[in-house]
Amino acid sequence: MKNLSLAVATILSVTTMLSAEQTLPNGWTLSGNWRTAYISDDGDSYKKSGEIHDFATGGWVTLNTPEVNKFKAGITLHTVQPLLGQNNNGWLTDNKEGQEFTSYSYISEAYLTGTVFGKTSVILGRKIIDTPFANPDDIGMTPNSFEVYLVQNQDIENVTLTAGRVTKMSGQDASPRGEFSDLTSGDGVSVVAANYANEASGLTGQLWHYNLNNFSDAIDVRIIYGDLGFSKEISAGNTLTVGGQFANYKMRDGSTDDGSVFGLKSQFAFGSAKIGIAYNGANGDFTPDNGFGGGPFYTSSDVKTISAVAKDSSALQFSADYQINDKTALSTKFTTFTPDEGDDLTELDVKVSYAHTDNLSLDLYFENYKAFQSDDNMSAGTDDNTEFSLFVNYKF
Repeated sequence: MKNLSLAVATILSVTTMLSAEQTLPNGWTLSGNWRTAYISDDGDSYKKSGEIHDFATGGWVTLNTPEVNKFKAGITLHTVQPLLGQNNNGWLTDNKEGQEFTSYSYISEAYLTGTVFGKTSVILGRKIIDTPFANPDDIGMTPNSFEVYLVQNQDIENVTLTAGRVTKMSGQDASPRGEFSDLTSGDGVSVVAANYANEASGLTGQLWHYNLNNFSDAIDVRIIYGDLGFSKEISAGNTLTVGGQFANYKMRDGSTDDGSVFGLKSQFAFGSAKIGIAYNGANGDFTPDNGFGGGPFYTSSDVKTISAVAKDSSALQFSADYQINDKTALSTKFTTFTPDEGDDLTELDVKVSYAHTDNLSLDLYFENYKAFQSDDNMSAGTDDNTEFSLFVNYKF
């Protein structure tokens, strides 16, 4: 509790020195975020693993140039500094071999964006992007960022077409986190996509094709992903949202091996509350993968996703959200993961969010996940793991 109090005190003291986004002379802008985080994990009770305590502070600053001839550039510096003595697993600190649990700083973004002609634009350089299988996965101190060479076109109403290549990544899911490393042993990942969003009709959809060059044992891997969503206000203050998704993985080695994931979800929002249910099913020759980030799956929990289970498995999630007042919100999720073979998993997630001001926010998480061991897999028993975490963010 003393550590949690110190985390809050640290960020509150910083807020007195920071102000809102700064507009500099000649159209330059400076913005950023200061984050302090604490994680406490009691370890697996069945495996008798030790407790974990991570405590770190840091943040990022972004400098953007003014737009010149429809182009502008940006650069972001990230830094992470561990606090006090701690018994940690490197969740909040560096994971570079030989430098585990230490501080790190790096340029996470350095990019050029702009319009080439008409409604065609480019994104060139290192930048945070959000796609189904390459996304920020901002669950630690540094979100994932990628080296990209992308072209986008919006000539068709409500449609965005994207094509290009993603070659490197850094951040939470990279190793090491504070350096850009190759996504594959070849030329990276080629991407072709179409996104559709029509606010008037409530219809959204996307279709993505990823080709991972020389990804595994000199073999290319293809991923196709698509989803479709529909949202409609059925009466004043009451909205129904439904969706479906599909992903297919294929090893391009001349074999017929592949794997698929499909999913369905539904959410009903009424007043200040939301309730939802989601389902994912996986089948095929190999276990589904989250790609480069947290993955796109409807039943993803704070810790586990269907990729952590098995190649033939299912996941069912129930969720509820409630906006307590203008500043405080509560959300919960309960998920069961059931493989055809292996351990059944359950996870309970509870999150309380508090917006002290428009700039200062606190997020408190509770996560409990259990693996029910089978006799033919391990000695019969249950792994019971509980984790508490606090993230304090101040954006400026």
